[in-house]
Amino acid sequence: MNNVSVVLPTYNAAEFISSALESIFIQTVLPDEVVVVDDCSTDNTRELVKAISEKSPVTIRLITLNQNSGGPSHPLNVGIEAAAGEMILTLDQDDRMRSQRIEYQLKTLTSYSQCTIAIGRFSIMGYAEDDVSALWTVPQFDGLSSYISADEQVSVIESHIAFPPLLSRNYAASCSNFAFTKTTWLRLGKFNEKIKTCSDLDFILRATIAGPIAIINEKLFDYRWRTSSLQRLSVLRSSLEATMVRLRAATAKPEWAGEEIHALRYSAFELAVASVRKGEFAGIKAIVETLRKHEGILTIQRTVRNKALASKLGSR
Repeated sequence: MNNVSVVLPTYNAAEFISSALESIFIQTVLPDEVVVVDDCSTDNTRELVKAISEKSPVTIRLITLNQNSGGPSHPLNVGIEAAAGEMILTLDQDDRMRSQRIEYQLKTLTSYSQCTIAIGRFSIMGYAEDDVSALWTVPQFDGLSSYISADEQVSVIESHIAFPPLLSRNYAASCSNFAFTKTTWLRLGKFNEKIKTCSDLDFILRATIAGPIAIINEKLFDYRWRTSSLQRLSVLRSSLEATMVRLRAATAKPEWAGEEIHALRYSAFELAVASVRKGEFAGIKAIVETLRKHEGILTIQRTVRNKALASKLGSR
């Protein structure tokens, strides 16, 4: 597999961009290029990237967008489109690669070309190596552990096995965990630019539906947990969007989703109601259309009717 490109979307990344880029420069296998796509930063991100590129051991290409897109999907697509490499690794602006990430992922996708995406383990900055409690109450690959061999560096997980856990937890955690080919990216329809807070979840769900995934039994990156991240600035809005993404995926593969599809439908309804009560109307129309399209309205009506009946009987 020829040529490796790292694509790094940025927005007001002055605090982190040097650290992210330095983690690329210390790779055991260097990429052929780094494509930085700046989403109209108002700080000195671009100036820092330009200064770093003058002494970089790797070619850095800086692309500046004309207007802010409001999320990472458009910068990712612009960067991947412009990338010279067939092998694509994505990195969030505030995360850091482990030194063998490119080596592991390049080797994996070369050896297991049937896989749509290669991901691995990670660590959270400021926490113990295997402590992911800032994100989840369960281990990263809970639900998949019996399919991951401790004696093998790579485990190939078939679609119907890899898919269900994603309906409750994005075990990849971040785009900083993704390696895929440009061909696969095109086949999957690129990153969905309508999605603002969970484009990584949407992409890995589609990748999992499209084919088996490879899980590397090594830590590939360090995740920076921040309360100011786009996903956490509005928990209600991001939860609503993530539920919509999961519901669409579950409807595409109901035989894999099982009973979880009903829980997702009702969760979407409850989040929509909560959004209306808080006056956050963005996305409400979309969730109603999603529920109607995927037969969720009937499920909601039944659930509400049953809950009302149970409450009535309980009051007697």
